[in-house]
Amino acid sequence: MSLRLFDHHIHSDRSDGTVSLADRAKTVAIRPHGISDHYPWRDKLRNEDDVKRYLDDATRLGLRVGIEYDLGVAPPLSAGTREALHYVIGAIHGLVVAGERLGYDDAGDYVKGRRKTFEARDRFTDPAVQARIRERILEVVAEGIERDRIDILGHPTFSPLQALGDPEVAYPAEWQERLIALCVEGGIAIEINESYGVPHREFLVRAARAGATFAVGSDTHFALGPLDKTEAMIAAAALSHGRFLAGERTVLSGPPRSGA
Repeated sequence: MSLRLFDHHIHSDRSDGTVSLADRAKTVAIRPHGISDHYPWRDKLRNEDDVKRYLDDATRLGLRVGIEYDLGVAPPLSAGTREALHYVIGAIHGLVVAGERLGYDDAGDYVKGRRKTFEARDRFTDPAVQARIRERILEVVAEGIERDRIDILGHPTFSPLQALGDPEVAYPAEWQERLIALCVEGGIAIEINESYGVPHREFLVRAARAGATFAVGSDTHFALGPLDKTEAMIAAAALSHGRFLAGERTVLSGPPRSGA
């Protein structure tokens, strides 16, 4: 059976996706979904004025409108713009650790099967480097909750550490509990991300036990596809569909509003 939970994390050609907003508006009949393009993004979503135009254009098409806010990089949005969005997904795509920017792109390509090897693997097997990355993730997420008021933590355990293999080794249970506590205490949802296949089962079980709320995110940049990984992850962790957001902040699952 196809998963019918609301899909919050979908890109369009307003950032790095290949599908127009108009065509995205047509696919809500296939699966209820919103739109959440990267902010900032090069010459398309450079500043808040661009975000407002994007919001207006997508709203006119009847789409639920979110944004993927690049934690640690994106400038703050005004309260008015943030409140006009249905939700804000905060996600990390790179970290400044000990004064050096560590990008996630190569690890992401490896995790997604776009490259056969992760050439920087040896660097990230250093326990000291791993510890610094984990601590920096917690700091950036905390800032996203406190300053930027994100609603969803996107691909929460994706980082170069994911590309090393066993997530229970890369992310010790104590660290997982700290990240989950940030989300639960901050009132933000934990995304189950189809594209990266995160978080893993043990993380989801711990999050459910802590009372977390969840959100579905295909993170597609192309045509709308099935949510096979997501459905399997939800089933493996025995997550209740009643704990999932349904297209806007603080609202749990239920029938989307008209135009969603």
